Amino acid sequence: MVKVIFFDIDGILTDGSVYVDALGNETKRIQFDDIDAIFKLKRAGIKIGFITGEDNEFCKYVKKRFSPEYFLSGCKNKLIAFQKLAKENELEKSSVAYAGDSERDIELLKYVDCSFVPNDVDPEVKKAAKVVLKAARGQGVIKELTDFILEK
Repeated sequence: MVKVIFFDIDGILTDGSVYVDALGNETKRIQFDDIDAIFKLKRAGIKIGFITGEDNEFCKYVKKRFSPEYFLSGCKNKLIAFQKLAKENELEKSSVAYAGDSERDIELLKYVDCSFVPNDVDPEVKKAAKVVLKAARGQGVIKELTDFILEK
C-alpha cells in the first residue's frame, strides 16, 4: 500500500518548459487538475514529497503552495537523497511511489516498488518505471497517477 508519493517537479508537476518574459524572468505552468489531485491525495491520508534537481524560486513556491511532508531540492543524485531521507524517516520503499521523467530519475524509478512516468519520455526512462501513464509531461500526470493509486 502506498503511503507516500514523491514527485519530480519539472516534467511531472510542470510540462518541463521554462517560460521567459522580456525581462528574463522565468515561470512555469501547472494544470489545476494536478493541483487538485495533490490535495486529493493529502485528504486521502497519503503523504506528499517532491524531489528535484532544481533549487530556485519556483521550488519555494511549490513548497509553500503544497506544504509537502518531504521536500528535497538541489538533488543531483535523487536515489542517494531519497535513501537518506527514507532512513531518517523510516520509510519503506515498498510503501513509496515516485514519479519522474528524465535520465536523472531512472535509478529511483527502479528502486521503489511503485513508480510512474509520463508517456512522452525517452524509452530508457520508460523501461525504468513500473507504470507508464497515458498523460504527457505536465498534462495531468499527477491526476492520472492519483486516480491509479486511489482506485487500488
